[in-house]
Amino acid sequence: MRSMMSLGRNGVSRDKVHIEKQGIRAIIGPDCWNRTVPQDCQISLEMTTNFSKASQSDELRYSLNYAVISKEVARFVDTNKDYKTLGKLADKVLHHVKNKYLGIEKLALTAEAQEAHIRAENIRLLIHAPQEHPYTDRLVISGLKLLTLIGVFTFERMQKQYVTIDIDVPWDKHSDSNINHQKVIQEVVSFVEASNFKTVEALVECVAHLALLQPYFEQNRSAAVIVKVLKLNAITATEGVGVSCTRTLADFSGKEVPKVGQSQFLSEVFDLPAVQVTPVVSGKPSVAYLAFGTNVGNRLANIQCAIDLLNANADVIVRKTSSIFESEPMYFQNQPQFLNGCLEIETRLSPNDLLRLCKHIEYEDLKRVKEFENGPRSIDLDIILYKNGNGEDIVMSTADLVVPHPRLIERTFVMEPLCELVPPNEVHPVTAEPIINHLNQVYEQLNDEDVLCKLIPLPKINGADRFLKFKNKLIKDTVSGRLTAATVSPTLTMGIVNTTPDSFSDGGKLGNDVSSQLLRIKEMVQDVLSLNEQVIIDIGGCSTRPNSAQATLDEELERTISLIRAVRACDSLPQEKVILSIDTYQSEVAQQAIEAGVDIVNDISGGKFDSNMFTVLANNPAVAYAMSHIRGDIQSMSKLTVYDSEDYNEDAVTEYCYGHEFQNKDSTTLIRALARELAVQYKGALDMGVKSWQIILDPGVGFAKNADQNLDIIRSIHVLKNYSVLKNSEFVNFRNKPILIGPSRKKFIGNITGETSAADRDISTGSVASACVGYGADIIRVHNTANCVKSIKMADSIYRQTRL
Repeated sequence: MRSMMSLGRNGVSRDKVHIEKQGIRAIIGPDCWNRTVPQDCQISLEMTTNFSKASQSDELRYSLNYAVISKEVARFVDTNKDYKTLGKLADKVLHHVKNKYLGIEKLALTAEAQEAHIRAENIRLLIHAPQEHPYTDRLVISGLKLLTLIGVFTFERMQKQYVTIDIDVPWDKHSDSNINHQKVIQEVVSFVEASNFKTVEALVECVAHLALLQPYFEQNRSAAVIVKVLKLNAITATEGVGVSCTRTLADFSGKEVPKVGQSQFLSEVFDLPAVQVTPVVSGKPSVAYLAFGTNVGNRLANIQCAIDLLNANADVIVRKTSSIFESEPMYFQNQPQFLNGCLEIETRLSPNDLLRLCKHIEYEDLKRVKEFENGPRSIDLDIILYKNGNGEDIVMSTADLVVPHPRLIERTFVMEPLCELVPPNEVHPVTAEPIINHLNQVYEQLNDEDVLCKLIPLPKINGADRFLKFKNKLIKDTVSGRLTAATVSPTLTMGIVNTTPDSFSDGGKLGNDVSSQLLRIKEMVQDVLSLNEQVIIDIGGCSTRPNSAQATLDEELERTISLIRAVRACDSLPQEKVILSIDTYQSEVAQQAIEAGVDIVNDISGGKFDSNMFTVLANNPAVAYAMSHIRGDIQSMSKLTVYDSEDYNEDAVTEYCYGHEFQNKDSTTLIRALARELAVQYKGALDMGVKSWQIILDPGVGFAKNADQNLDIIRSIHVLKNYSVLKNSEFVNFRNKPILIGPSRKKFIGNITGETSAADRDISTGSVASACVGYGADIIRVHNTANCVKSIKMADSIYRQTRL
């Protein structure tokens, strides 16, 4: 009686005897070179039996003798006989062994052939006797190694990579229409190697569909195919990563047969396919992001004109502009440099209608002439991203338009300005990875000379373009390991010219004589230009020291406008290198100073003291604006130095630094409160039409801050420079904003050094200026330019050249 110890509940034995990969040679049809010759094969047997008596008695005669069976298999297979297929060989061996050895209750046989096809690692057949269920016998095409264009990253789109594919299909020895593995391999190879995929999920689905087109599946519609795809070089420290799926014909009901993808051959340009979707939500405006580029004519005027033309359309509102960046031509090198940036617009136009508007602006309004692809252009407007009224990303591909833009993630001059407009958690709708991650990945591969310059446009002089230029590169923080931005461009020196009788430091020193004031400016220009390529002269006609009496509008105008005109009329000054700034919080003074020739409005109130200031700046997009942080007014600010953290747990607020969510260790409460308050003013300026490219940030050292807070601000310049906040879906971003610091001769320096007279603090100011350079300041405002410019130059050499 059979031992019940070796039987399962259904009476089937639980014991098995194995023969693994016994080598044989047989003719099983054409080999990989289409020769009908014996091939090396392997046979594996899994024999279900009951060897309980053998295990108890330790006698081999009560079990299956695998040595005998192995010899029998070798004897049975005739090396010179043509079995026609691997399936017929396997079936004959299976039934011979099962019939000859009565102790075998169930037999599973696997036959493998390594030479059956040149593209596959092996062809494997698994069959059973008896076959308990339909489709349990399987044919497996294993390790089909192919080259294809797959992935969503820039480097993946520019070079094909290896994938391996396993195709597992049913095998029926009684069917006349069994799967022809040669035909399956041919069709899969032809399709995959000529196609273009973003994901292995799409690839595995297409291969499954192709395999199911075999006639066998029409007769066996419930039969399933299993496909597994691995990308071999996708992730380091792994042999491969990928996916598998199980599909039947029913899964593809009504679906078109897979066709060769968009990129049949490897292209030298980035190509990311997308699918067509219905984009617009009725009754709700969409949000789109446009990239602009211009390199001929009056480039800034081209950009502003394009913005005005977009706004002139009843279905478009330009909500935000990015900074402007200077970039080298990307494809055709022999042409002028580009000015690039991005716009965020609200629109009721569909993507295709928006495209038509952009093209009309390019070719009809701004008369773009396209002599050849990627050549010079007056303006180029590209749709980068499009979100419908529900905030859903639109992914589409037509002959005329692909959204998201197929080359978005290879172009720093698009991603950099785009990352100013979208939060750090904004995910690319195709790659499913934050856009800022793509930008960082590209930057890690760039040479220093390829890092973009951020530009602040200035009014032209003698028809020549003038800009302030700032460059930041990514470096890895040695403590956190995170990528952070470091300033590498030279620090600019801003020389202070006070025309007031009551300035805290040098009030009345220059008197009211324009000639003596002009002479002092010439000295300052000579001081700075001996070491730098540009100099900023900041002319002020109203003292802003705490509790000071404020000049009337007429007094301020009288003290400043005639001097500005005299500077611009002076032939001995290199006008294109002299950047004039007006230190005022009054919009009328700013307006008249702009008309007289200033390039920068330096407003200690950040637009709080005069509601018309932002309007003046919005009407003059080529004039820079230094926006300072302050609390209260001239009389009350010294009492407003408490910066609480009680509101920092708001659920609707997310703060970032360098694109990472803020951690408590990233900064003090002061900097976060200051940055939040400055962000409110910044957003207010943008809402009034001031362009992002105009704005320079000033944390307001000495204004509503005590001595320790001033030091904390200096230590946190790099934090403010890369602060951003997302509140109730409103995003404000200071990404790599130029920072102006004005520490010169201020009281907090005297508190440390014991210098009671402001005029005695120049050496100490030079030390503070050097520290500001180290922490990332871009412009430093000083009284004594002769000495401070040397300190700044030395600090640049120490801190910034080491980052190049």
